[in-house]
Amino acid sequence: MKRGYYIHFQGRISIGVSKKIDMQIEEFRKIYDMQEMEVPVIERGLGRRVIDLWPTRSIARDYENVLGKLREPAFLYIRRAVADKAYIGFLREIKMRFPECKIIIEIFTYPYNKDDFGKWNAWPFFIKECIYRKELKRYVDRFVTYSEDSMIFDVPTIRTSNGIDVEKIREIKGAYKEDELVLLGVAYMQRQHGYERVINGMNDYYKKQPKYKVFLYLAGDGPEKKKYMNLVRQYGLEEYVKFYPVVTGEELDRLYDQADIALAALAMYKSGVYGKYSALKTRECMVKGIPMLSGSEIDVLNNESDYVKVFENNGSNINIDEVICYFEYLKEKYGDKMTLADQIRSFAKEHVSIEKTMEPIIDFIER
Repeated sequence: MKRGYYIHFQGRISIGVSKKIDMQIEEFRKIYDMQEMEVPVIERGLGRRVIDLWPTRSIARDYENVLGKLREPAFLYIRRAVADKAYIGFLREIKMRFPECKIIIEIFTYPYNKDDFGKWNAWPFFIKECIYRKELKRYVDRFVTYSEDSMIFDVPTIRTSNGIDVEKIREIKGAYKEDELVLLGVAYMQRQHGYERVINGMNDYYKKQPKYKVFLYLAGDGPEKKKYMNLVRQYGLEEYVKFYPVVTGEELDRLYDQADIALAALAMYKSGVYGKYSALKTRECMVKGIPMLSGSEIDVLNNESDYVKVFENNGSNINIDEVICYFEYLKEKYGDKMTLADQIRSFAKEHVSIEKTMEPIIDFIER
């Protein structure tokens, strides 16, 4: 049995990323002797941290510990980190010790310059990245991408999409309510989620004579949450917008059961992404059996799909009347909530199961 290693850089800090790592490793383990390794950051004082910002210095990570534990790997599957001198040295050392080892790096968002380095204090890391990522082509055999790029940094890609373990996610339950619509966003709230577009749209909507009672539930934490809460207070929408902390398990299932439409990312333009995208959240929604609002096309769904309503990828307010028209169309066509949920979930099983999306990666390993 071939031996592989799944390597990440503090990937377990995020609940969403941690779930994805678990799913990918579980799928690899059906075929390979697969081990997980984290490259930890080495604690250092303020002075050392400042010095390490210099372009030719590196983020202090314990690569030696990881290298010492590798035992004749057939392949390494690595979640991308900032390319700096030590990162390149790590990859170089692997190729020197194990020339036949295939190095596969997953680029979970591409392009990522604006997303990863958009803040003013990220410029030292951006400079490192620009200097050293040119050397990646010497050591990386393939990049895994969810974009449509066939080459990234002069390295061939394996194009796939985010997958999900269908059997571990329960389908939604419940029924539609008369003249009521519940929108749900579950996320670590970041710029690209763009939930302010919905809040602004609800402010516009409630200035008029509302046809429906429209509610928005937002669950999770993140840097944008405070901004959303301030907007809700500013507009006086506390009756219609409810905030929840991070919820999981049965509590999360119950929240989905109350919802009619889920929110995917509505502002991918803030990350410099203007094409189709493949976020794990869209997979979770499809497996739950709930239709979505999105600010970008979703890779496995076309614009004619009933399962998603796509708005323009910009900062304009979401027109709630358009959302209501979409909702009424779904109710008229499918009759009840569970009929639609069954169809969306069946589609998800065929197109976004983890088994399906990992196939091209395993095919490359087996060559």
